[in-house]
Amino acid sequence: MQVLRKPHLDGVKHTLRYVNAIADYGFFYEASTELQVHGYIDVDWASSILDRRSTNGFMFSFGNAVVTWSNKKQLIVALSSTEAEFKGAAMVACEVVWLHKLLGNLGLHVDRQVVIYCDNLSNIQLARNPVFHARTKHIEVHYHFIKEKVLVGEIDLIYVSTEDQVADIFTKVLGAEKHHRFCSMLGAMELELSLRGSVEMSSSTRANIHDVPQ
Repeated sequence: MQVLRKPHLDGVKHTLRYVNAIADYGFFYEASTELQVHGYIDVDWASSILDRRSTNGFMFSFGNAVVTWSNKKQLIVALSSTEAEFKGAAMVACEVVWLHKLLGNLGLHVDRQVVIYCDNLSNIQLARNPVFHARTKHIEVHYHFIKEKVLVGEIDLIYVSTEDQVADIFTKVLGAEKHHRFCSMLGAMELELSLRGSVEMSSSTRANIHDVPQ
């Protein structure tokens, strides 16, 4: 804030143009869709040029559209992409536990494994194989939480190619074509006015607002 330059202004304009372009977008949930939870996880390893910390990104869909998502920088520097992905997977496992409890409180029971799509094969092998001790001693013990969830059958990590990794939208800048495709995969669509309601004010309402003392 103390040393503002033209690149900062360009960034603000870019953000405002994006927000203006998607002002009419939202999520529409179809009642006939099978209500099953699945998610995507992606980690951009050492993405911060200031401290080389990695960025987690994940989303979960319930039915035909996304219901929860996150974008967060990791608290410590990961020494490898596998470690960064493994830490991200542990965060996702915690989110799965929270979703199970939330759905249970709403009277909905998830009786299947929660499928999580990941584009890192080393992460998947590490979660399924508890033998790689020599290569993983530097990983914090509590991150083996994801391994327990996989072994007991609550979570199933499935490989997905980077081209179809929807969580990329939360961790890095994408081209316009891929961005729009991933938005569609998230369930985001331009909603009709009848679905999202009108935000226009009548003349009488507008007049009442102007009459309010400043």
